[in-house]
Amino acid sequence: MRERTAGLTIGVLAVVCFGLVLSVLYPFTTSSPDTANSAGERFTVGDADAFSATGRIAVEGETRLAFDGAVTTDGAWYQKVVDDGVVSEEYHPPSGPIYRRLTVEGVDAAEQRRARLTEDEDRTILRESRAGNCVTFVTKSETTSASEPVSGTASVFVNNLRVAAYETTETDSTGVTTYEPQSGWYESRVVYRLTDASGTVRVDDETGTVTSANVSWTETRGETYAHYVLSTVLHSSSTESRTTFAFDDTSPSLERPAWATDEETNATGTTNAC
Repeated sequence: MRERTAGLTIGVLAVVCFGLVLSVLYPFTTSSPDTANSAGERFTVGDADAFSATGRIAVEGETRLAFDGAVTTDGAWYQKVVDDGVVSEEYHPPSGPIYRRLTVEGVDAAEQRRARLTEDEDRTILRESRAGNCVTFVTKSETTSASEPVSGTASVFVNNLRVAAYETTETDSTGVTTYEPQSGWYESRVVYRLTDASGTVRVDDETGTVTSANVSWTETRGETYAHYVLSTVLHSSSTESRTTFAFDDTSPSLERPAWATDEETNATGTTNAC
């Protein structure tokens, strides 16, 4: 046992010493792209009156956040968001109230959600249904927001693209530029390193509107190359993530969801998937 402990200690010391050597060879330097010239800082969501958009952020192969939305010229909009297993849908017709369908997993989580919905004076619970461990609420809100929330949700995915710096690969005849993410050191609120960066982002060169994106990289936080080595060898703190996004400014066809009705019942039925 003593020999095994000694061997482990020697191994750790070797890694630490190796890291100290690297800290001399590769001192504290980070790549902080000039915000005035960084392509990523220009990435934005289109301001079209009518559009559809989808997005997905996956970490270690598992979906953490997904989105699907549409806005029409007559003022109707719809969006669906899957956030850590909670599924939320919202629909607003050209005029009238906002309908929401929310599915949560777990009895305790459902009870907490019901309490918050009941306390909201502007919202009415129309229906509640259960299937296994999933509970779905359908609500109606007479208070409507001044603007659609779909573009704001889409911006979450576009902003996530700004984690990396980009290199221009080509600009086609329609004025769409293709960018590729770059591996390297970065400094924001924390220092981090991106490795294995790959994929492309297509952007309208004049407006900066992202039309499509499919990029991935592995992120490791650390102040120096030595810290990076220690993080990956001792702690395995690196995370692989992929972001996909698509934006289409063609006016979409949006039909009223079957669940967006004023029927008030309280019966068990089939829920939206958890």
